[in-house]
Amino acid sequence: EELKRDIPASIAVALVALPLCLGIATASDAPPMSGLISGIIGGLVVGALSRSHTSVSGPAAGLTAVVISAIATLESFELFLIAVVLCGFLQVLLGVIKAGFIANYFPSSVIRGLLAAIGLILIFKQIPHAFGIDRDPEGDFSFVQPDQENTFTELLHMVSGINPGAVIVSLSCLAIILLWDFTPLKKLLVPSSLIAVVAGVLINLLLGRVHPEWALGGNHLVELPEFSGVTSLGSLTSFPDFGSFWGEHTSHILFIAVELAIVASLETLLNIEAIDKLDPRKRHTPPDRELLAQGVGNITSGLIGGLPVTSVVVRSSMNVNSGGASKKSTIFHGAILVFSVAVIPHLLNMIPLAALAAILLVTGYKLASWPLIRDFVRRGPSQYLPFFATIFAILFSDLLYGITIGMAVGIYFVLRSNSRTPYTFSEEKLAAGNILRYKFSKQVTFLNRAQLLSTLENVPNGAQVILDATESDYIDEDILQLLKTFRTEEAPVRNIAFNLVGFRDHYSADDDFAYINVLTEQHQQKLTPVEVLQILIDGNKRFTDGQRTQRDLMRQVALTREKQHPIAAVLGGIDSRTTSELIFDLGLGDIFSVRVAGSVVNEDVLGSLEYATKIAGARLIVVKGHTNCGAIKAACDQVELGNMTGLLQKINVAIARETDTTTERTSSNPTFIDNVTHLNVQASVEQILRESPTIAELVDSGQVAIVGAVYDTHTGQVEFIGDLVDQLEKNS
Repeated sequence: EELKRDIPASIAVALVALPLCLGIATASDAPPMSGLISGIIGGLVVGALSRSHTSVSGPAAGLTAVVISAIATLESFELFLIAVVLCGFLQVLLGVIKAGFIANYFPSSVIRGLLAAIGLILIFKQIPHAFGIDRDPEGDFSFVQPDQENTFTELLHMVSGINPGAVIVSLSCLAIILLWDFTPLKKLLVPSSLIAVVAGVLINLLLGRVHPEWALGGNHLVELPEFSGVTSLGSLTSFPDFGSFWGEHTSHILFIAVELAIVASLETLLNIEAIDKLDPRKRHTPPDRELLAQGVGNITSGLIGGLPVTSVVVRSSMNVNSGGASKKSTIFHGAILVFSVAVIPHLLNMIPLAALAAILLVTGYKLASWPLIRDFVRRGPSQYLPFFATIFAILFSDLLYGITIGMAVGIYFVLRSNSRTPYTFSEEKLAAGNILRYKFSKQVTFLNRAQLLSTLENVPNGAQVILDATESDYIDEDILQLLKTFRTEEAPVRNIAFNLVGFRDHYSADDDFAYINVLTEQHQQKLTPVEVLQILIDGNKRFTDGQRTQRDLMRQVALTREKQHPIAAVLGGIDSRTTSELIFDLGLGDIFSVRVAGSVVNEDVLGSLEYATKIAGARLIVVKGHTNCGAIKAACDQVELGNMTGLLQKINVAIARETDTTTERTSSNPTFIDNVTHLNVQASVEQILRESPTIAELVDSGQVAIVGAVYDTHTGQVEFIGDLVDQLEKNS
């Protein structure tokens, strides 16, 4: 199944690769055969070693400026080939030491900008070829062209030199490509680009017969070098001059090798990231293996006279668009290049460049589609500015400088983003007082220093602060030194209490507790019953909002091991869903919890509540029932079972008070059960005040208050009942 797709795709890629290889060699001031050799090695050697399913390698337009400068510096193409070989060894080394991780840091906006820019360049550069203006060689992506024009002035000057034959060929080929998928012929699995090339050749031959002056020839056709025999082939190729390595050019050769290795590796990594995004099956190319494959390819290419090899977007996207399913299409395209050069150069030299221009125009449109551009505009400035910077930089310079500028803009936004808030902030209203918690992110680097320093300077004087590093994987030493300096020098002067959490295990800073975050006797006595009720209301809201306070519970264990000073005593049921410390978002030592089925009152309960208030100083009693209470339902159904019987009879007072329901007074009536639950809470409150003179006296003096509450097991919300609630609402 893959071969059905790979073979046609490889032919389509090879047809486009032939003029591109020749054109890039010409634009690089290198022998034309060196471009073809590079394309062949990219297909056969790199294709075989790479684990990319869609990438095609060969001579790259992005290296044109580097190659021109290198050849001019060394004054010899044979010396330049030594640099290509050394570049390959360096790339193999990069693959071995797993330097491919760099690919993970390329901003997606730059990658997409690269694709869009190449698409636009293809469109602008191929329009002249489509009209028969072939002065600029195929594969030249530079803004300034060898014919002394640039990408846009070439468009202006082409009006006077339009070739009617080229227009006919290009428009015919465009029509075939665009309409092919709408015809039954698409089932043949033959790429439309291959049909378009064949049609272009036939149309040009027909023009030669019916209108000879419109027929295309000379530099309007593909121009493969023709040769006969191995001897002729040797005259067209060059080989590295290793004998001249040691001499005046040694340092230049080494510098160029390093430059080529860096640029070619970065371009390859960037291109495979881009091509992986085009792959319909979204497969991933291992970057380290790709560097190794490219290195072996450049060693081989340099040894037999080829240009440097990299992964290239145009041929790769052509491969994807033609249906290439595996790396076999890349290898086959290399074999086709060998066959074409060695056996049928005279046939391929009949292909009009206008036909190839039609193929590349469609490829360019697919790379620079309007939906892609619109999508990045919608993403905001941090995405569309690097995207457009990459596009315009490549359009008005070349691939190498354009990518560099795009990366610089992209990195600026990455750094700008990383320099922002390295933490999440929350203000926690604890029973012991309000605390500012700054929870550090996974990575806190020196880039975050300015933002963190500004935050510390704005902490209110006298504040209590938690710096929480429990979820941080890395905190830069500069950040640790900043915290240490602030804690020891500025915080004491401003009366800021710091609590460092999570530092001891991973960083060269000890956890430090500068204040006690549990209730003290001073806190307890300072609070009024109304304030305690507000603390419980706020805690329940945090609970239902999913914003529960993070507590260092083991620290609280240590601080409460000798004494406790709770602010409230809660009488509740034994239901496993109604744990008071959780639903009120409280910590250790904050409340007394008295639990009995049905929240009923007996002498033991009264004794517990009297201890909590009179002896331990709690300021509020809460009698808490809950919906769907098993004890209430059992009492309503008049269940009698062992010791439960006496307990359930205590709920009969509430059942008798419920007079709204006249029928179906059983657990099957939710309204009846809810009414009894509320009345049972009120009955327990009244019983406490009636049967405990100690508590009644504390309530009368205002030292203690008592309220009822009902917890909803469906929503997690607590409904408070009593005069104190009305007072709180009036105060607020």
